Amino acid sequence: MSININTDLCCGDSLCVKVCPANCLSVADGKVKNSNAARFTCIACGQCIAVCPKDALSLDIDKVSEIGETISSKMDITKEQFEILAKTRRSIRNYKDKEVSLETMKEALELACFAPTAKNGQNTEWIFINNKEKIRELAGIIIDYMRTVPSLKRMVQHFDAGGDPIFRNAPCLVFSHCPTEVGNHYGEIDCTIATTYLELFLPCLELGACWAGFAMSISKLYPPVNEFFNIPKEHSIYTGLMIGYPSTKYKKIPPRKHLRLQIID
Repeated sequence: MSININTDLCCGDSLCVKVCPANCLSVADGKVKNSNAARFTCIACGQCIAVCPKDALSLDIDKVSEIGETISSKMDITKEQFEILAKTRRSIRNYKDKEVSLETMKEALELACFAPTAKNGQNTEWIFINNKEKIRELAGIIIDYMRTVPSLKRMVQHFDAGGDPIFRNAPCLVFSHCPTEVGNHYGEIDCTIATTYLELFLPCLELGACWAGFAMSISKLYPPVNEFFNIPKEHSIYTGLMIGYPSTKYKKIPPRKHLRLQIID
């Protein structure tokens, strides 16, 4: 891929050249141009677009944001506000009996598309489940694997008695997956970062979440889980969240261990 350059708008300030991580751009005769190797090296990260004051650059990709969307008037989050966001994040395991709409979840997932990915691969894909019967079916598949593990006997008994030790009666689930081809060492990291973005944004929609650890780990051990998701054979499930409207409000920030830091100077 190469960058589209509108030379009529380009002012030749070379800001885009400075921020390009792949050395795709150069300046000649007062205008930016693609380098000879641009179509082989460009990773479509959009750094050049983000820094250009003249909107002279574009990419031929499907996008969820438009060129010219300004951030100057929106970057006013204070340190204190972010501290509150980070410190008050809780794993939510108790939910109201209230459906989470597809429209609401799409809004949150589109925000997660802005999470960083290795080499700007943007390979994370999502699965959304808000059908109670399907959630119970998936929980049952996970329980089937647990029946073979003696130490998980109590979980199985809880499920067989009508409980939901797997998904905590959450009204919806979201899972991420991406390709696992040879050489893709960062898929799990990419999915984890994107899911973290999603989780931090959910309180803005009055939602809460908890990581679906049983489903995440057993999906790697028990093929019927991936068969339920019907994902491509070359993909793996990497993250999952239980999501819903919290039925409990937290009043305080719990303690955490002190910072453990090694300094090398």
